[in-house]
Amino acid sequence: MQGDLLAYISDGTPQSIIDRYAQLSEYAQRADFGEFDRDIVVIDTETTGFSFNHDELTQIAAARMDKGEIVGWFVTFVNPGKPIPEDVAHLTNIHDSDVADAPTPSEALAQLVEFVGSSKLVAHNAAFDRTFTTRHPNGYPLLQNVWLDSLDLARIALPRLKSHRLIDLVRTFGAPVSTHRADDDVAATCAVFRILLAAVDTMPKPLVAKIASLETPDHWPTQAVFNYFADHTGISEGNAAAASELPAAEAIDASRETSSGQLSWATGPLDMFSIQGLRRDRLRKIENRPKIDADALASDPMREIVYPSKEEIEQAFRSDGLVGKLYASYEPRKEQREMSMAVRDAFAASENLVFEAGTGVGKSMAYLVPLAETAQRNNITVGVATKTNALLDQLVYKEVPALAAALAKEDPNAKPLTCAPLKGFAHYPCLRKIRSVVEDGAQVKEVQGKELSQAPAMAALVSFIEQTEYDDIDGLKLDYRLLPRKIITTSSQECLRRKCPFFGNLCFVHGARKRAEAADILVTNHSLLFCDMAADGGLLPPIRYWAIDEAHGAEAEARRAFSIELDAESILRDARRLSAEDPRRNVFAHAERRVVLKDAKEESETLFFALTQKGKTAGEAYRQAAEAFCASLKGLLFFDPNKRGKGYEIVELWINDDIRKSATFGDVAEKGSALRETAEKLIVACQNLVAYLENIEDAAAVQREIASIAIDLKEQVSAVELILKNPGEAFAYSATLCRKRDRVAEKLEGLPVNVGAKLNETLYASTHSVVFASATLSVNGKFDGFTSAMGLGQSEFSPVRTYQLDSSYDFDKNMTVYVVSDIPEPNDGGYMASLQKLLVDAHRAQQGSMLTLFTNRREMETCFEYVQPRLKSDDLRLVCQKWGVSVKGLRDDFLADEHLSLFALKSFWEGFDAPGATLKGVVIPKLPFAKPTDPLSCERAERDDQAWRHYVLPAAVLEVKQAAGRLIRRADDTGALILADHRLVSKGYGKTFLNSLPSKNIKIMKASEIVAELEAARRA
Repeated sequence: MQGDLLAYISDGTPQSIIDRYAQLSEYAQRADFGEFDRDIVVIDTETTGFSFNHDELTQIAAARMDKGEIVGWFVTFVNPGKPIPEDVAHLTNIHDSDVADAPTPSEALAQLVEFVGSSKLVAHNAAFDRTFTTRHPNGYPLLQNVWLDSLDLARIALPRLKSHRLIDLVRTFGAPVSTHRADDDVAATCAVFRILLAAVDTMPKPLVAKIASLETPDHWPTQAVFNYFADHTGISEGNAAAASELPAAEAIDASRETSSGQLSWATGPLDMFSIQGLRRDRLRKIENRPKIDADALASDPMREIVYPSKEEIEQAFRSDGLVGKLYASYEPRKEQREMSMAVRDAFAASENLVFEAGTGVGKSMAYLVPLAETAQRNNITVGVATKTNALLDQLVYKEVPALAAALAKEDPNAKPLTCAPLKGFAHYPCLRKIRSVVEDGAQVKEVQGKELSQAPAMAALVSFIEQTEYDDIDGLKLDYRLLPRKIITTSSQECLRRKCPFFGNLCFVHGARKRAEAADILVTNHSLLFCDMAADGGLLPPIRYWAIDEAHGAEAEARRAFSIELDAESILRDARRLSAEDPRRNVFAHAERRVVLKDAKEESETLFFALTQKGKTAGEAYRQAAEAFCASLKGLLFFDPNKRGKGYEIVELWINDDIRKSATFGDVAEKGSALRETAEKLIVACQNLVAYLENIEDAAAVQREIASIAIDLKEQVSAVELILKNPGEAFAYSATLCRKRDRVAEKLEGLPVNVGAKLNETLYASTHSVVFASATLSVNGKFDGFTSAMGLGQSEFSPVRTYQLDSSYDFDKNMTVYVVSDIPEPNDGGYMASLQKLLVDAHRAQQGSMLTLFTNRREMETCFEYVQPRLKSDDLRLVCQKWGVSVKGLRDDFLADEHLSLFALKSFWEGFDAPGATLKGVVIPKLPFAKPTDPLSCERAERDDQAWRHYVLPAAVLEVKQAAGRLIRRADDTGALILADHRLVSKGYGKTFLNSLPSKNIKIMKASEIVAELEAARRA
């Protein structure tokens, strides 16, 4: 079987793991997996929905498998006794007519039980099929069978795959294609199951044995698979020939030795499992040496920083140049060359640069070429910061490697161009914590009323560690309800650093940082870049040349990094840790249990327990103050302007002078002062205990835990002082409140009004040149809003040039902008009815493939309830971004179905690419102005009579430009942008929006005329 492994394996997967996966199909065909190759029944069910209480079976399929061959089938439709929903019928192609004469669930299950007998059952997501087949009395006997979950096996044995859905496993390994019918899914699962057995058989045996030891089959039936392969230490005799085809590094050979003569961890005795050994085995060939700091070069009179020449940049973007050789059909673009030249000039002049480059310019390669050349010629690290993980991955795993390959062709003797991604602490697994979790063993947790074992999640995590160098866990398919992220990751404050046994190359966080320090190009996200600035450096290597891509989102991320807050949920969580009666949760009681005072004198031991007792007493006082303070925040709901309405659950409130003078706020401030006083006493207790533990053996983890609490408390003290007692003019102050009395979601914040001032003190003062790039930075041809917000041109550190480059695509030809002239304004009573009619007519005229972008969830759902049934009668599918619906799932479905249309919210306004016929039209019902009650807008309005025009209007214009950018993603894309907000015609600022759009092909027409044009264009 030949699959498409490289398309489905995660970027950054080590080559040895890719080789291991690539051999699995062939190995599975020839191997014998003992009891798991004998009398196995693979099962799948289709149902009317996902509710175990309300939905019912529509089809059951099962196949008996022996030695890899299907030797018997059981397939039947099932009459659910209720209509099959339209979306389910569309997915499964099972309709009411198919099940009309089918047996009832009880009848079908009786037949299934007879077919299955005592065989082991295999299902993909076994809990689902097991529940639906055993909820009727006739299916009860199946509760006695062993149920193996192929989804568990896939997540554990193949953690480096992007997806473990059955259809994606099929595509990965070239198994029979699944069509969402139960019989097809069973055939696919039969093929995939043996590949998964092969994958388990080729995992390091000590790891398999450890996974088997995590749980018993009673709590996790799939444990039986790992138990079997753990008992078969090494490739069985019958599988030796099959195993001989595996890559040498991955073949299991108990006699293999490492280059140092030591037995490799991966092939050692089964009781040899250790996370340290696991990491050493994976990383033993990796060596990272930090680059030179560009500041050291700049300050050395004997050396100078060397930049690529203008001629070299010019040559790079010719058909026969560096970039031209990257692409088979490269066409030189003047705009791309101009941008790259400007970036080169900004570096050479130590200036900052703001670039708006339209779609199709190729801005990533435009800044990468001068960045890469500058890095390599000076042996320094340069940086790129992006807003989205999608672009981060595109740069790290696609564009920079392509550029590296082109550079290697030009000069085979030069050092290869290197690139490394880097994110914050919480994105990486903490090996110290994970070792502790694994040593404690799997626990049974209650999730949505069901008791589930942690074992599958723990096994997948440890397997991921074995198959990974330094990648983050963002793409790891883990059930965080069972294994909360906070217990397997750490923070900067919690990290033990040099006191941790994994510190250095073994550690994911610090190893990733060492790799970043040694790379030519570091790629990170906006969040980590600005958090590094707020923390006075230390989170990132010293980088003096930055390209900040997707820069339209930089101000918001910078403000978030420099904000201060008092979060009720976090405060109460800390309070519980400090005062809990359960000694496992109370940090001071935990210290008493974990710290062993070897050879301690009596007075020393007495002092230790006296310090922990002081901590407990201070912790209890803090808890009482914390609960009183957090409860008092609900009182601020008195100032909610819509408190009598049925508005949203969460309320944002601007804390102005009038509120500060009120008795209600005075109560909050008074309780905040009490919180601060108890926090200060608790800080002293923590500091004394931390000092005592400094030289105590094996106390580092406890010491750091208490020290991190002290750091958190210091931040709380500072926040209370600034937000409640002495508010500074540099901040706008807000309260986030929850209307539900039984839910804690309150938060007080101080938001920097002028982020630019902070950036002048940090980012610009510590760099030589920063390039800001985006497709949407200018408003009406001017950059004033962006440069002012980002503090550019405001000090000696922030000189700036601005450039605007039009798209390389012909927007005027390919995008028609329609402005609806006869629709009522949004606050008019007739607006919603007119909008709904327009949406129905436009979708019918276009025949689907439309994206409607709303600013308000309630309006979106109201429109959907009206529009969807009317389109359904025309066989047009429309879906909606409702609560709980997966954004990724909606994106995937939209891209897979050229005729599907979508109603969506903020997450689809930017960063969503649907090229070609998938997207033919974008509708924006309402201009995306910030809410009038937005605290930052209110504060700005208080200080500036023209604040709305200076801040709110530009932000809305940029959002509309982002939304318009969804439509044309390739040179041959065409489509219509429909703006259904009459204010574009009736208000003076309407011209600002229209003048800022990439297309000047703008038509102001009645709704009926627009619909007629869409219809005519489709038929043309």
